[in-house]
Amino acid sequence: MNAAFRHTHSRGRLNNALLLSFLGAILIAPLASADNRILLTHGNQTEHSGDFRGIVDLIIDPGFEHASVEVSVDGQKLITGLRAPYRVSVDLGPTAVQHKISIAATDANGRRVRWNETINRGNLPLSVKLKAVDPGAGLFEVLTTAPKTDPIALVEVWDAGEVVASATSKPYRLTVPRHVVNSGFIQVTAKTTSGEEAADFWSAAGNIHVEEMQVRTVPIFVSVVDRNGVTQDNVDRSMFRILDKGAETTIVEFGKAFDQPISIALLIDASASMTYSMTHAVKAAREFVQNALKPGDRASVTAIHDVPRRRQSLTDDHAAVGKAIDGIEPEGKTALYDGLQSAIRELREEKNRRAIVVLTDGGDTSSMWSYQEIQKLAGESGIPTYFIAYEGEGIGDGVRDIEKLRFLANQTGGFVATATQQNLMARYGDIERDLRAQFAIKYEVSDFGKSNEWRPVRVVIASPKLSARTIQGYFTP
Repeated sequence: MNAAFRHTHSRGRLNNALLLSFLGAILIAPLASADNRILLTHGNQTEHSGDFRGIVDLIIDPGFEHASVEVSVDGQKLITGLRAPYRVSVDLGPTAVQHKISIAATDANGRRVRWNETINRGNLPLSVKLKAVDPGAGLFEVLTTAPKTDPIALVEVWDAGEVVASATSKPYRLTVPRHVVNSGFIQVTAKTTSGEEAADFWSAAGNIHVEEMQVRTVPIFVSVVDRNGVTQDNVDRSMFRILDKGAETTIVEFGKAFDQPISIALLIDASASMTYSMTHAVKAAREFVQNALKPGDRASVTAIHDVPRRRQSLTDDHAAVGKAIDGIEPEGKTALYDGLQSAIRELREEKNRRAIVVLTDGGDTSSMWSYQEIQKLAGESGIPTYFIAYEGEGIGDGVRDIEKLRFLANQTGGFVATATQQNLMARYGDIERDLRAQFAIKYEVSDFGKSNEWRPVRVVIASPKLSARTIQGYFTP
């Protein structure tokens, strides 16, 4: 199956310009140059000569007075209810590419007329489509279009942030390494000489026929980071694609999770090895609570000793949370996995967004739960888990079992941050920013055929410069 998607920066600029153009139409639209004004007259459609780009004034003549006008560009509604003078501005981006302008006008008696006009005809926008020629042999073909003035310069196939195949001239036929094909997912990008970029992917899962299956929705929270690991919260909905059990899904709800309440289970390693670092660790955790928790958020506090000891159950009383942190004293060993099990159990039925934040300076030394058991439990829970691997005074070789922590974090959509006394507060701040920058997404799945089935989830961003973090999968109800 080819599960195609396309995104171009010029199209993105058009999306971002819609609201600005709308406001400009209501108040006072910016004046375009004489060469960037387009007259759209019903019944007198003409071929518009010239290359239209940047800010363009659309001047509309519906053919009758007292009209209410609706304008769309490339299928995206620009404005409705436009009254005389019928003029609206739109930013078409820096490159002249083909655009379809649609007009609908209605008079006071209900008479309605519609018409379409095309500008920059034949100057196709940037697009890319990945086609399987012989997947068994790893042979794929990339089909592209691009503006005449900004041709394709490079086509690349990506895997885990690395280029595994590329081409610079047509026909773009590429041999993809077998391990990438066997993964069932291949991403390709096409870049023009100016740096504009479009992306597409191929999935081996095949098409799903909705009419034959039960349709359900799945909610997930997604963090987006760039190549430097910096969280990004300004990514357009059109850049997200979600694969559930290898098949592309339909996003039905999308938004930022900033204002959604969150419940955080805060775990603090209070074993004897933290003796020399406890004062600073407590101070940093308290600052995290003060900065991260907003009205309506809930938190609990658990100190990890030979056994996990919950000092404060989930509450929206933030002062009580801070008081529970202040009273932690170091002693004993580290029951880290038991602490995680306790936190997962506590958050299991929470309706808020959920997260587990763990500060630890070492591996597990006294848990009844094994790593394999907690790995399965964490994967099933779908609760993002963040670890601060602390290298404090007197700890020696630093945090042990960090790769195990990374695996647990990756499968739940969290991450591991290493910290010292000098940057511990900053690491807590990284977690806070990540939680606040999450995207809340609900998507539709159309093949819920079995209960208690593990379904892997993959979120794809239409740019190799960005990656998504979320749960690795879930069990069906």
